[in-house]
Amino acid sequence: MKLKIVFFVIVFCSIKVNSQQKYEANWESLKQYSAPEWYEDAKLGFWVHWGVYSVPAFKGDHAAEWYGRWMYSHKGQSSRNNQGLATHLNHKEKYGNPTDFGYKDFIPMFKAENFNADQWANLCVRGGAKFFTMMGAHHDSFCLWNTKLSKWNSVNMGPKRDLVGEMAIAARKKGLKFGVSNHTAWNYTFFQWNHINKYDAINKENEDLYGNPIIPKQLDTATIKANEPRLSWLKRTRWGTVKPSERDLNRWIDRTKELADMYKPDLYYFDWGNKPVEFESRRKEFGAFYYNNAIEAGKGTFGNPNVVLNYKSSAYPEGTAILDFERGGNDYIAEMVWQTDDCVYDDHNWGYVEGTPIKPTNSIVDQLMDIISKNGVLMLSFAPKPDGTFPKEQKKMMYELGDWLKICGEAVYATRPYHVFGEKSKTPAGKYPSGYKKPSGNADDIRFTRNKENNVLYATVLDWPENGKVIIKSLADVDLKDLKSIQLLGSKRELSYNQKNEGLEVFLRKKPKYKFAYPIKLSFKNVIPQSTK
Repeated sequence: MKLKIVFFVIVFCSIKVNSQQKYEANWESLKQYSAPEWYEDAKLGFWVHWGVYSVPAFKGDHAAEWYGRWMYSHKGQSSRNNQGLATHLNHKEKYGNPTDFGYKDFIPMFKAENFNADQWANLCVRGGAKFFTMMGAHHDSFCLWNTKLSKWNSVNMGPKRDLVGEMAIAARKKGLKFGVSNHTAWNYTFFQWNHINKYDAINKENEDLYGNPIIPKQLDTATIKANEPRLSWLKRTRWGTVKPSERDLNRWIDRTKELADMYKPDLYYFDWGNKPVEFESRRKEFGAFYYNNAIEAGKGTFGNPNVVLNYKSSAYPEGTAILDFERGGNDYIAEMVWQTDDCVYDDHNWGYVEGTPIKPTNSIVDQLMDIISKNGVLMLSFAPKPDGTFPKEQKKMMYELGDWLKICGEAVYATRPYHVFGEKSKTPAGKYPSGYKKPSGNADDIRFTRNKENNVLYATVLDWPENGKVIIKSLADVDLKDLKSIQLLGSKRELSYNQKNEGLEVFLRKKPKYKFAYPIKLSFKNVIPQSTK
């Protein structure tokens, strides 16, 4: 009896210690992380680029959400053939000199008067997304939440509303997981031309918006003007690099932790601005804080806090968080789930600009199938108008995507990769704009997924074959004795097939009413067989 009691005490204490174990601010501790199942099952999330920059809504030769950077830049002060100059000239013509009308003066014009969080959440559900990520703050550092750390926020100014808070409630009410997006780490560099050219950033009252960067003497206005005829932008940047001040670093970690603490997000997205070595200790600090905060909120446990922390490039070591590719992705099946963030717009632009064409829904579906076949997740960004409404063409895309997923979602949600990701076109790894190419979307371009029970295989053909016949090469030498049936999703009729030397020949019969990709469902009595080659 005593032995049983001692054993019970030992087991109980070990469970209690484990449940109380916390992450520490070092990489070894943070490697005790695993991705949540809800995220691996979700496959698709929506996101927005929305803020003060949505008011001028001008992309010039680069991107609308970078308006606050380029409006202050003079000739020769931006890369890629003066990509910022068009924005500067537009600003002077439409709003006046940046000294008299600075970026801060757009804030009263950002009213979000027609923003309805419930409608946004409904659109997310209608579009088939399983999580929604709200913009917390972009590089401009204007916070869309009720921060107590800065007056520059949407509750004190502009909309006079807690936009993040409203979306957190609305999204969760609809059963969506809720994420936040924080780009403020790069704020110290974002407004560098405002500081260098001595516009309204020199006013101390504006430092919480424009930052407190350390600017090398080589980049001061007098030196630039004196050497302008002889210097390219690239040579000037080699002279010296703008650095974050201690105040910038502390401001970033404090606001970043506050955003996590106030809204308990299920996903926390970072852009690339926190990659510099100056941020390293704070990156580790936040990783531990975010995971522990989730544990304390009852979301998960040590080892599986049940939340997602996104990073780009090498900001976090592999296995400590979820790797994100901007407009890019892996060209292989990764062991750990990863993410692509992309936008309905092509090129560099992410923020709303009237009349800018969006991508065809078909290409989004093809991209989604390519990503999930390699153990990835797609977070797709939309661009609302400054009043908080979505352009009709963006809503149309959501409807089309949602309609396809209603029929074909079985091949998407809660699936896992097969032992090969697909056939024909391959997708080079990397991030935009390093040559990432989306799948071609041809009829012989196939992507594989399977159910978690591993007895149903989905071979999704990215376009309808003209002769109604598909040859799945990966199943040429697979033992099909346990194959129960083959169907096209959306149809109850079984398909006829013939296994040949070149592959499994499947006859698709009549083209279904839905458009875009066409998932073929292969059901097996036991586990899905694999090629012996």
